[in-house]
Amino acid sequence: MLAVVVATVCLAACSAPAAPAPLSTTRPAPAVPTPRAPVTAAKTTAKPPPFTPPASPGKVTSACPFLGTAELQELLGTSEDLIATEQPADPTFVPGTEFRCRYEDKYVHPWLADLWIITPRVASYRPAQALEDNKKDCGGPATAVPGAGEGAYYCDRAATDDAEMVITAKRSHGRTRLAIAYVVKHRGEVYAALAKLLGERL
Repeated sequence: MLAVVVATVCLAACSAPAAPAPLSTTRPAPAVPTPRAPVTAAKTTAKPPPFTPPASPGKVTSACPFLGTAELQELLGTSEDLIATEQPADPTFVPGTEFRCRYEDKYVHPWLADLWIITPRVASYRPAQALEDNKKDCGGPATAVPGAGEGAYYCDRAATDDAEMVITAKRSHGRTRLAIAYVVKHRGEVYAALAKLLGERL
């Protein structure tokens, strides 16, 4: 008797943002590469491994733990295999205050989202002020998201037609925290759901 064994392995990896930097400093726009052609080899799509989000950590040391690849997969309504990679610290910002995670598809779309978690060190910096200061990065009107953190909105990302900016701010552990996501264009309800999810994590 002949036995045929076919093994298909799908890998999904998730590695796990002092006074704030000058408010006039603009974070780099997410690089949106030209989409690669899909691989022709047969592949099987599988959900990423279970993700356990932080319960509002007392100290922020990275951005990737705030949003799992399976969660982003569900929000975007895609079955693509996603990977999340913590990015090197940007030397133009105050050390230990800004963290960035990049989300990509393994096969088709080189870029799907960038998530920044920002923790200004000035205790008096309020969520409302942080939200207002970041409106300079909007390329159009901001749409408020009720029920997300202590305030949230989304808007077209200035200087690009390929990304939307979703920002949530919240007072947590005695200081203001911000979650800023630059995500591929989608529907308004997707941006709102992302803002609320990040508001819970901050």
